[in-house]
Amino acid sequence: MTPDIAITRVALATGFGADAEETWRQVVAGASAVRSADGFDGAYVSQLDGADVLMTLVKEVAPEGLPADTGVAIGTNGAPEAAWLSGKPYAVLDDVADSLGARGPRVVFGTGCVAGTNALCYAIDALRAGVARTMVVIGVESLTVTTMATFRSWKAIDPAPSRPYGGSGGVNLGEGAAVLVLTADPKEEDVIAYVNGYGLTSDAFHVTSPPRDGEGLHRALRIALRDAGVAPSDVDYVNGHGTGTPANDTAELAAMRAVFGQDAPPISSSKPQVGHTLGAAGAVEAALTALAIRDQVLPPTANVAPDAPVGDWDVVPNRSRPARIDVAVTNSLAFGGANGVVVLGRHPRRAADTDPERPVEVRGFAEVADLDTALTLIPRAYAGRAGELGALAMAAGKAAWTDAGFTAEHRPDAERVGLVFATAEGPVGTIEELFALRERGELELISPVTAPNIVASVTAGYVCQQLGIKGPLSAITSGADSESIAEEYARGLVARGRADVVLVVSADERGGGARARVLAAAPRAS
Repeated sequence: MTPDIAITRVALATGFGADAEETWRQVVAGASAVRSADGFDGAYVSQLDGADVLMTLVKEVAPEGLPADTGVAIGTNGAPEAAWLSGKPYAVLDDVADSLGARGPRVVFGTGCVAGTNALCYAIDALRAGVARTMVVIGVESLTVTTMATFRSWKAIDPAPSRPYGGSGGVNLGEGAAVLVLTADPKEEDVIAYVNGYGLTSDAFHVTSPPRDGEGLHRALRIALRDAGVAPSDVDYVNGHGTGTPANDTAELAAMRAVFGQDAPPISSSKPQVGHTLGAAGAVEAALTALAIRDQVLPPTANVAPDAPVGDWDVVPNRSRPARIDVAVTNSLAFGGANGVVVLGRHPRRAADTDPERPVEVRGFAEVADLDTALTLIPRAYAGRAGELGALAMAAGKAAWTDAGFTAEHRPDAERVGLVFATAEGPVGTIEELFALRERGELELISPVTAPNIVASVTAGYVCQQLGIKGPLSAITSGADSESIAEEYARGLVARGRADVVLVVSADERGGGARARVLAAAPRAS
């Protein structure tokens, strides 16, 4: 029987401090931790007070330890850069797991601004499958001058405090960390909020901009609600992605309208208060949504002007208010075209998993040895845009797709095909390029075309665009174990019916080449 799953402990570090309840009090009060920062040339950001708060948060949620089979899933975009800077593999995952005595599954997701949500979805699957009784989900991100310069190259930074859904011209970035403990079949008195469903999709549209109609997020919302066993009319609150960029806000509200019609529930964004915490955002905002359910309070969208063009949307302007919240949704969107939605509730999930797991087979395989080979296999238009990592991934993915017998005329339903991208070292060439510009004091010369490749989900997004893949998209940056973790995760997605086909692509620039496998549901033995 599928277990009930709940968030039972929360620890948070934001610009308001390393205290979840203090952050929540400030959010409910409509305060903002976003400030003009001299270290970022006056840009409005939210910063942590202290360089290493994560282990403090981990100890906070597990003062008496956790079960030995506990797993750890981290969402962050910083793993490849941290490994490159230190010259050692990214060790935070192992450090956290070892400190907890956790011997269950371990994974790091680098799926852009969906990374924290991706980690949460992975934890749901692990708990439902019974491979762990407890999962620790972490979202963590710090800001660097290269991150800020990269966003500036896209003209995505608002020079003033951001105003999501209200005519803002850009985003305010933020640092943050969230640690959530998810428990299978918890004691009722331990429940902060139940975690009842999720949906992951790919736009297969553009690596830095969602379609204006929010089609990919629309599908993710529908999938998540169906997974949770609730209807759109059951939703009482949406914690929106709400970055303040026109492209994201337009797409998100279009998806909301497509799902909820004219009777949309209140939607608010916490980003004007804690900043856009990038890879941590999904976990940070899931924590805030859980606390909203616990306290039955709608948190506000700050900085909404009296004449803001919000139309008939209830964005909970500037002031929180009490409300009945039985079902809440939290949205995430990311570069690469990734979308993630999680459904939280005051009560356990209404749906039940009744279908047995499906057998999975390898339908196609390919290997690409080097960049020169890769460039002969991908469209010329992508050669200069996708970078070496992207070229390798695209070439291997396309070759495996062909080996599986798929063509433009004969292929599975795009919405039932997923992609799991794995990389041990990440986009090393892009990292080196950005740091070389920083060393020369020329960050203003960052290319807005190639800079996005520093995010692993962008490489995944190029593969999805090339092959028209619209199902669940994930990027795994767990060091040397990334490829094996990705294949196991992909097998689970197919076995449990999240997708009928999943393409697994592993690529690395420094002599690793690329490999790809097409996994598909196999016929059941009669």
